[in-house]
Amino acid sequence: MSRAVLGIVALLAVVLASVRSPAITRAGTVQIGDFAPAFAVDGLNGGSLDGDFHGRPAYINVFATWCSPCRRELPAILRQAQEYRDRIAFLLVDEREPASQVKIFALQVGVATPIAVDRGQFAATFDVRGLPESIFIDGHGVVRYIYRGTIPDDVLAGQLSTLASDAQKSLATR
Repeated sequence: MSRAVLGIVALLAVVLASVRSPAITRAGTVQIGDFAPAFAVDGLNGGSLDGDFHGRPAYINVFATWCSPCRRELPAILRQAQEYRDRIAFLLVDEREPASQVKIFALQVGVATPIAVDRGQFAATFDVRGLPESIFIDGHGVVRYIYRGTIPDDVLAGQLSTLASDAQKSLATR
């Protein structure tokens, strides 16, 4: 084989590996350790909600009412929201459904946590790849953990505990 052919084969191998490798990400995507980008989403009652959590850590769950895995993990999220309501901001972000449909869903399942509807900007900004997705942001606005898929109860509880204890340590050192 000639050097040119070998070079082309090697180049194609590198390109294919980079496309298929989960470790290589697209430019501009949110990574753990990055500051969370600014965002605004439509609140269910007409206004908008933004990413300013006023120095509190935040948990954001991206879901859809039609998503079975989203519905399965919701009870655990709501229990944790109740437990951490004074220490962590919780936000549920529905992906591209009509607000009226999301309101009905929230009433049916008894959601007291703030819910917003994304028109696509949030998903693009945070590189949401599927549903459900969980994003954990510390009190300084840094993304600390991203979980793609149905989050196990123990992982959710552990990450929230870490956020809450880190926030408490930050307050103690001020």
